This record gives sequence, C-alpha cells and structure tokens, in this order.
Amino acid sequence: MTHTQAGEIAAQLAAARADTLALFDLAREAELHESPGFGFRPIIWHLAHIGVFEAYWLLQKLAGEPAPDARYERIFDPISTPREAAKDLPTRREMENYLTRVRSRVLNQLERLNFNTDEPLLRAAYVYQLVLEHERQHQETLAYLFQLLDPQKKLRPQTTHTTAPDVAAQATPQAVSAPPHDMIEVPAGEFTLGAQWPVFVYDNELPAHTVHVPAFKIDRLLTTNEEFAHFVAEGGYERREWWSAEGWTWRERENWTCPLYWTRDGAKNNGGDWRERTMFDEGALALDHPVVGISWYEAEAYARFMGKRLPTEAEWEKAAAWHADEKTKRMFAWGDDVPDATRCNFDFHLWGTTPVGSFPAGASAYGCLDMMGNVWEWTSDEFTGFPNFKAFPYPEYSEVWFDGDHRVLKGGSWATRASILRTSFRNFFRRHFRIAFAGLRCATDT
Repeated sequence: MTHTQAGEIAAQLAAARADTLALFDLAREAELHESPGFGFRPIIWHLAHIGVFEAYWLLQKLAGEPAPDARYERIFDPISTPREAAKDLPTRREMENYLTRVRSRVLNQLERLNFNTDEPLLRAAYVYQLVLEHERQHQETLAYLFQLLDPQKKLRPQTTHTTAPDVAAQATPQAVSAPPHDMIEVPAGEFTLGAQWPVFVYDNELPAHTVHVPAFKIDRLLTTNEEFAHFVAEGGYERREWWSAEGWTWRERENWTCPLYWTRDGAKNNGGDWRERTMFDEGALALDHPVVGISWYEAEAYARFMGKRLPTEAEWEKAAAWHADEKTKRMFAWGDDVPDATRCNFDFHLWGTTPVGSFPAGASAYGCLDMMGNVWEWTSDEFTGFPNFKAFPYPEYSEVWFDGDHRVLKGGSWATRASILRTSFRNFFRRHFRIAFAGLRCATDT
C-alpha cells in the first residue's frame, strides 16, 4: 500500500473515532452506565464494543494476533454477553485506553498491507471499510439511545461534528413553496435492485439483479406528524380494523397509543394538542415534520387507514434510484454526487428532523423528496437474501436476521452518515421496534 492510501484510511478512522467520542460527551458518565430504557444495554457499552469489533477484524482476523483483552472480547460481544448481563462495565477512561491500545496496533500494521490483491478482506481495503461502516452505524444507534434520555440529562453540542464546523448553516432547509402532498405514478418496467457500484457494500445488497416492478404510485413526501395525528384522532390506536393480528397483539401488549415520543397536552384538536420530545427539547408537535418513532405495525396500520399500503423494497428503490429515460440507477436519489447539506438532512447536521420536502435539490428522477436522510422508511418486505446471496464476511451481519420478523427500511435518517445513504443500503429492524428514527411514505397500486 502507498503512504497516501495508508494516510487516507488512518484519517478516516481518526475522524470516525472523534465523532464517536463526541457523542459520549452528550451526557454525564453516570447516565452512560444506565440502560436508557426498553432493556437496552447501557450507552457506554457501545464504546468498547466498537473497539472490540475493530480489534477482531484488523488485528485477530487480518494480522493473526491474539485478542488485546480477553475480558473485553467477552463482555462486549453481543452474542457472548446478552443485554441483561451487560452490567458493572468499565469506566469511560478505561474503555478509551483500550481503544487507544487497539488503534495504535492497527496503525502500526496498516502501511505493511497490500490492497491490490484478490484476498477478499484486503481487496480495495474492504475490511477497513467494514470497520468504518460498523462504527458509523453504531453512531446512529447511539443517537437512538441518547434520544431515549430525558433532554434535561443531555448537553447540546457546540458544533455538529468534526468534519464541517459550519455545516449547520449550510444545512438549513431551503425556503421554497410547499410541495404538493400528492402521489407519483411509476410505470411498470425492469430496473436493477441492489448495489452495482465499485464501493464498499454489505453482503445483503448483493448480487444486483434485474427485477420487474408492476406500475404503482408512491407518495411524493414522507408522512407528516399532522397526517399521523389525524390517524390518532380518528381512533387509529383504538380501532382494530386497521391492524394485523400480530400488530394488534403488540399494540395491546405495549399499550401503544401514539408514536414513541409524543405526549398529550390539553384538549384534542387534530395535532395541536400533542407535544413531542426531540433530542434536546420538548415542545409543540412540529406538524410539517415527518412522523418518527413508529414500529412497522404502526406504519402498516396507518397506511391501511389511508386506503394505501407500504411500498415494497423494490418499489421504494425504483422510485428513489431509477432514471427511466437514461435506463440507469443512481447511487443517491439525486445522482452519483456525494451527499451534501443542500440535498438532504443527514450526518447529524441538524440533530433532528426537518419539514418534509425541504430539499428539492435532492429529488429523485421521479420527483420524490426526502428519500435520503430525515427518517428511515419502512417497507413491506421481509429482510432476506437476494437470489444467490452469499454471506460475507460473517453471517451475523445479515444472514442470522433472515428470521421472518425483520423488515427492510430504506433511505437513512438525520443521523445517518454519508457512506450509508446509498440507495441500495438495506436497514432492518424487528416489526415492533420503535426507537429508530423511522417513519413512512405510502404506496398504492395504480
């Protein structure tokens, strides 16, 4: 490997780590050692887990070295140590010392590697990108967990993150006339589902393959808080007819009466009575923002209430990525140019959602808005492998979750890093999972 390649990878690793550490400054350490709720591991657990993952792939698997700390390897392995056993964890300082030791060894062996090889883990620095993507995804998971904390327990950061000190000004939503809340018709035809670009992708995005998608309609915009509040006002959580049998069972078991972060305030009036907790504040429900904090079951019930349905994964991806006139697939909704703050709400730039349709420069070829960033979007599809799927480099990322319960989410959220916004990326959560920054847009047959 050239010195330049090594330097670029080292810089990416350093930037990701700086962003991770900055997240842990959002709350006092005492809060980090408590479960934020719903039985999740303490927030601090993720700090050392990130280092254990890095050590496993870059030191143990790649270099054949022993585990830097057998105790850490056990405690911070999500399979070896289940959620309920993640107690009495080391201090943040001890964890950061472990991260420093691991990173020092990683950098020492970095310049000795050759990425111009047919070895799958090394080719095009795949394993380093794997480690980077893992850390970036955990940063979004950390945002979910911090969102569970009372805003009074958190300190708003002085800057957004390390890579662009002035990005908040650049990311201000554009003052444009409100786009119509209509549906866009996507004609029947073939397109390529999955990843087809020479970039790092996960095994579940492969192999790219041609699929025929019947004609359908899809909402131009994400479902807003105001629209979802209408569903609630019409008895959405009380009337059985809009829910599947399993969804109703979960609704009753968990006593769902509204999205996760909503609370009632005063008399009922189609939205104005609701308050919503955001990362650092609690206030009146922002009616033109996308609904967030809903499970797949709630999204499904809302779509049925509207006389619509959730889009399939192929429908969503075609509406987001396909350029019918050119018969080409875009890496991002707007094209192949890397994401920036004028095209979507991502990368922790604003620490919360933005009004739907605020980024017309990020529109897809079909005219859909907010398909990248803002909130993840539930699809109807079960998370499973594409035809001829091959697990790589380990089955625990994708294959073990082909369990019939997980559903595919697409598009990214305000806390998704740029490298994960590609239109082929497949997020996946259990159907009752509510803490993700997830909402929906509806579809119908034509």
